Amino acid sequence: MNLDWTERILRFPVRAAAVDTFLHDLKRKRSGDLNGLLTTLNDSSLCREALRYWLTREWVVVARFSPLVALAGPSFTRDLTLHAFCGEVEWEPEGGIPGVEGKGPPPRDEEASEE
Repeated sequence: MNLDWTERILRFPVRAAAVDTFLHDLKRKRSGDLNGLLTTLNDSSLCREALRYWLTREWVVVARFSPLVALAGPSFTRDLTLHAFCGEVEWEPEGGIPGVEGKGPPPRDEEASEE
């Protein structure tokens, strides 16, 4: 079974919890412990893929004072969800992206079933 990096995080509760804690710290403290996260994920290719995804979207930046600390990047927002942070769903900020027409984030399953 060949899982992509998203599944390799979200299908394993310990990994998902570690990323969720990291995301929570970014929301609360604007910084997160990369060393602790990478240790818990315990897979160097998984760590590289996840970090590359977050860096590309400018959700995190590696602190200049320590490569073991991540800081909230310029595109980071507190309404970012774990599933979006792990690449499972496309994400755009609440209210859409300024200057871009759009419908906002896709409805959650329970919202879609009410229509």
